[in-house]
Amino acid sequence: MEKRTSSRHEIESSIVCSYFNSRNSNEAFHGKMKNYCDSGMYAELQVQFKEGTVLLVRTKRIPLERSRTKIEDGFRSISLVQVKWSKPIYDNGSTRFATGLKHLVV
Repeated sequence: MEKRTSSRHEIESSIVCSYFNSRNSNEAFHGKMKNYCDSGMYAELQVQFKEGTVLLVRTKRIPLERSRTKIEDGFRSISLVQVKWSKPIYDNGSTRFATGLKHLVV
């Protein structure tokens, strides 16, 4: 059984990711945030990012039941994150990438 240091909160929120501090920073990648905690989030993205990549993640749409979420719970409408892991998910002939993202403190 996996032990976690913080509680995860389920969510289904549209997000947009872009490279941080790169000449490709205008390139946008869409996905869905599936859960979050105070140290990061789990998202399903349209592309696979290499471990260690730093991204800027912006929430496009927040579900009504999460509109009063607190930053102490780990929710961020905009966040600088580092890719911790990424693996493909195959579903009905399409591929997306399960991705673990860690919040960076700036």
